[in-house]
Amino acid sequence: MIRRLFVILTGLLTMLLSFGVLAQNAKAVPDNPDLIAADQLYRAGKFAQAAEKYQALLKIDAQLVPAEAGLIESLLHEQKIDEASAEAVKALGAQPNSAALLAAMGDVQFRLAKMAEAEMSYFEALQIDKRELRACLGLVRLYRAYSLYRKAYDALRVAHQIAPNDPEVQRLWFNRLSRRERIAAIEAYLAGPHPDDPEETQSLHHYLDFLKATVDKPVHACRLVSKLEQTDTNLQRMSRDPRHIMGYSLPVKLNDRNTHLLLDTGASGILIGRKSAEKAGLARISDIHFWGIGDKGAQNGSLAVADHIRIGELEFADCVVTVSDRTPLTDEDGLLGTNVFSSYLIDIDFPAEKLRLSPLPKRPDETAAPTALNSEGESSSNREDDSDEAAADQKAQSTGDASETAKTTPGPRLPKDRYVAPEMKSWSPVFHFGHQLLIETEVNDSKPMLFLIDTGANINFLSIRAGRQVTKINSDPWAHVGGVSGTVAKVYKADKATLRFSRFSKNDQDVLTFDLSNLCRNTGTEVSGILGFEVLGMLHVKIDYRDGLVDFTYAPPKWQLH
Repeated sequence: MIRRLFVILTGLLTMLLSFGVLAQNAKAVPDNPDLIAADQLYRAGKFAQAAEKYQALLKIDAQLVPAEAGLIESLLHEQKIDEASAEAVKALGAQPNSAALLAAMGDVQFRLAKMAEAEMSYFEALQIDKRELRACLGLVRLYRAYSLYRKAYDALRVAHQIAPNDPEVQRLWFNRLSRRERIAAIEAYLAGPHPDDPEETQSLHHYLDFLKATVDKPVHACRLVSKLEQTDTNLQRMSRDPRHIMGYSLPVKLNDRNTHLLLDTGASGILIGRKSAEKAGLARISDIHFWGIGDKGAQNGSLAVADHIRIGELEFADCVVTVSDRTPLTDEDGLLGTNVFSSYLIDIDFPAEKLRLSPLPKRPDETAAPTALNSEGESSSNREDDSDEAAADQKAQSTGDASETAKTTPGPRLPKDRYVAPEMKSWSPVFHFGHQLLIETEVNDSKPMLFLIDTGANINFLSIRAGRQVTKINSDPWAHVGGVSGTVAKVYKADKATLRFSRFSKNDQDVLTFDLSNLCRNTGTEVSGILGFEVLGMLHVKIDYRDGLVDFTYAPPKWQLH
């Protein structure tokens, strides 16, 4: 399915870019005061009130497309997914050739993790109207999920030409600006009405504080300073008892302090407790909030700088890490998300209890693949260029003065699409959402669902939504689930679930089930479950974050042979 998507979307992007010059102005808003008021509520993030306004308009004119599309999008933002889906089906049944309704249907399908269907809806919308903004933005999300970052950037340029003042376009465009320009753009965005919820708004304020604290300083690049470019490090068991291993930790040296961090494919960056940060002498930069599994919501913390980080024989300098105010964070000193190694080929050999890092296969246009440590947790393959060159590139595109800019500044380092090296053709593609890797998984006889690859979870989980679709679930007052955001109040058990992913199958009796709606909301698509250490700990796991590829092989665990 993913390889087929490359061909279709490549043709679609060519079509989009050929009409980029025509897309200088957004379509005019119909002269309807009630519709304008509803749109203003939507743009201000008041989705429930916007939905009421759109519904009132539809009682007067059942085929008012902007109101129908606005209602669908409002319901999606309220997490009323089934209602949004039913509304989209009804609306398209009445007006099947509406570009706006096809794009809204694509957004519903994307939220339900029906990626192939979303692709076709966006494609059909753009065949009807090549300036349909929601379809362009939908392609940006699809391309990023498929690790097609250059195509995502090109689609975003088209969206920016169509509607540069659209809030979602503005947020996506921030990272195309230099840091100083980004500060001004974010301040202007926050000063006006915007659709973000309070937690998202607070996160953006924290990011703004970080930018202001570092704008006049060199970027904390977390550069490799050791001569070696690969390492082989022993993993250390985390055991509940002599017979049950719950995960593995990695010895990490922060400045001159030795720490042990849980190796967690479901986490992002390096996250340590406040006391560990103080003992390591980390220099605080700014506040931050972060989320994880649990019902206590956002957790308080800060960003800080480590002068040196040493992992195995690799040493990095000038690295930003996240510090949690909550101590202790885990049974270890903190968490290490595997996406910090996103510029490496990651080889987690759980059976042999080894972590191996080596350079990724070089692309055909590269002399060597670059290596660094992404300690903040932002994947290098998904990171936009953070330099004045990017700003100059943007200015050249908007003024048409690209030739003059090319004479005076170096070319920008633009994102690149995934590259599947010959030796990786048998690897499994994953959907890439920020630091999260989602793999297609069948549950019993279901259609493929998306499961998070998460070695930080000691067992496998189903979402309540998926559990009700494929089996029976019952409340379990004795089961306990917790994470970075505290414990989960309501936990259930599903009668039986056979999980099939990649080349493997795992039978689970009484699999635990809980509400993953917050994870789905933050990810932007349906996450139906979690593949935890219970199954991943039996496998040799290889990860290529740059290209969105994983590989699993089975071998008898080393500890079983003792």
